[in-house]
Amino acid sequence: MFRLPHLPLVLFACIFSRLLLANDDFADLKTISVLPLTEQQVALAFERALSDACEQLPKNEPLELHSFTPYLTERDRRNTKSKPLPSSRQSLFSVGLEFSPEDRADLPKVSGGIIADYLAENCVLIQARVRKDLLDRKLYFHHRPLALTAKFRGSRISHPFEPLVARSIRDFHGIGLFVEETRILKAEKLRTLVMVFKNNMLTSRIGTRTNDQYEFAFVRGREGKLPERLEHHVFVTSDERRTLHYLNPYFQPLRPAQCSILGRIAIVDYDSTGLYPKASSTRSFRLETHDKFSLAQVNEFCAQQDLLGGLHSNLTQVLDAIIDHKLVANGPE
Repeated sequence: MFRLPHLPLVLFACIFSRLLLANDDFADLKTISVLPLTEQQVALAFERALSDACEQLPKNEPLELHSFTPYLTERDRRNTKSKPLPSSRQSLFSVGLEFSPEDRADLPKVSGGIIADYLAENCVLIQARVRKDLLDRKLYFHHRPLALTAKFRGSRISHPFEPLVARSIRDFHGIGLFVEETRILKAEKLRTLVMVFKNNMLTSRIGTRTNDQYEFAFVRGREGKLPERLEHHVFVTSDERRTLHYLNPYFQPLRPAQCSILGRIAIVDYDSTGLYPKASSTRSFRLETHDKFSLAQVNEFCAQQDLLGGLHSNLTQVLDAIIDHKLVANGPE
């Protein structure tokens, strides 16, 4: 005689299987619960995240991808261990590069003109992988960022990377998702992305002596009006991580001056012919900043709120306080 299965047992089995799926959902994510503090720790975190450098998308890809697919990059397609979970792509901020008039004048006439024109016509969009929790369908970030080249005007598809630009963008590494408590992960906890980027800074106007400078880029995601996208807020440090900048809301720039980050570069090495540049260093960079905070001000706010460890141990709470105007640029409320 046919009998219906015992309902509580069926429900338990269903819930258990969904929990297993949820655990698998987060298995490939890197999380951190405290930011690296010293220069040595930050440099080490950057080096250890070499495999999580920005994945560069080829030409003829849509600038953003709102639908969810397992295969965003060639690395996804080469993954033979398991099929990647579906992700979409969402632009976070833009990066532009330019030469000063003096450095532009020093370039070889033909190849220098080609590169200068390329930089004047193209920027890089740094993007996040956005995934859905298999259990409750809520959105969260993956820790490994993406990058593509976009024209300032006209085209809605990606363009090829100029080798000089590609080398610079590989210096953006995703070091993890900031999660203060990691025993039970869920989508809402996985919305603070931490990147470290390295600038090879020139130390003087003349010569090619450089010094590596490491800065953070933080992306705080929140649920917004659109169900398939996270509302995101971007923060970038400067002055060797002593100043925190809350960037202006993202929009695709129409010219270099509108980029979220605009770096002024100089060529420091050429190929064997001596005609084509193969390496550059940074003279300076500018941020499109809405507000900025000194690290001392941020840590003072943390002390007032009994948040032990300051920014480095309470990153998500600090970013939320800035977004919600509880910490303002002229001092804590």
